[in-house]
Amino acid sequence: MRIASLVLFAALVAAVPAQAAINGVAAVVNGEMITEFDLQNEVAPEAMRRQIDPKKPAQREAYDALTSATLERMINNIILTQEAQRLKISVSDSEVDNEMQQIMSRNKITPEEFQRQLQLQRMSEKDFRERVRSGVLRNRLLANMVGRKVIVTKEEVADYYNIHKQNFVNNQRVRFALIVYPPTENAEKQSARLRGGKASFEEVARKVSIGPRAQEGGDVGMVSWNTLDPAWQERLSLMEPGEISDLFEVNNGLKAQLKLIDMESGEGQTLEEATPQIERILREPKLQERFREYTEQLRKRAVVEIRR
Repeated sequence: MRIASLVLFAALVAAVPAQAAINGVAAVVNGEMITEFDLQNEVAPEAMRRQIDPKKPAQREAYDALTSATLERMINNIILTQEAQRLKISVSDSEVDNEMQQIMSRNKITPEEFQRQLQLQRMSEKDFRERVRSGVLRNRLLANMVGRKVIVTKEEVADYYNIHKQNFVNNQRVRFALIVYPPTENAEKQSARLRGGKASFEEVARKVSIGPRAQEGGDVGMVSWNTLDPAWQERLSLMEPGEISDLFEVNNGLKAQLKLIDMESGEGQTLEEATPQIERILREPKLQERFREYTEQLRKRAVVEIRR
């Protein structure tokens, strides 16, 4: 998991709209129910981020479209989880513990900060554990059934290296601060204040950020350049120390901003040294395509009844 996944806590749960028929059944997937309550819990954070109010007639169509798309994603997740169980792929409690520890370690989140984030998102640790378990289970299924079919050639690696050579270095480190705006915050307004010098980055981070180390002004400390997502590398490489980035989207469509604090240069990697990282980068879109195809195959075999 890369630094960009620091925001995985940010929009997991939000208040259910008052008009939700919480006792109704939205869909049944191979005998497993998705309730309206579950569905609206998934829809609410994205609706808030997009500022879609289902009570406003002009926005009802957009809200219904978002709800339908969310239901489709939930159906697919259940199908994948059921398939993993059918193939006797399992995830033990100790593996969930390990994954949660890695999430906190990689994202520099203390156990206390972890609990605070759960409280902010109105999520119990038990519910979060089950989401982690389901995620690991689906990833394991996809690794077994999809990953082995994805091939990245030496030619593809060399072409990518020649174009992005400047991003592959040894011992390079970067220090930056991060603000992740909650879905209820007017990110554009806060960004304008920052860029207009009306507020400091650290002040806004402490006040509104739901990202890591908010009380330290969002300063995540020194991190290895090679652990960053390529999109983050490109954004930071164009910045000077003290500069603040434009708004950009991270996990779940939340908006974020970066402030570059310091950059320690390193030595350029050879093609051989950079190959493992480049292979991971190039595999991702291929995996996503295979994942889509595999999910469609499972969906065709599933018995799905949408009741809403």
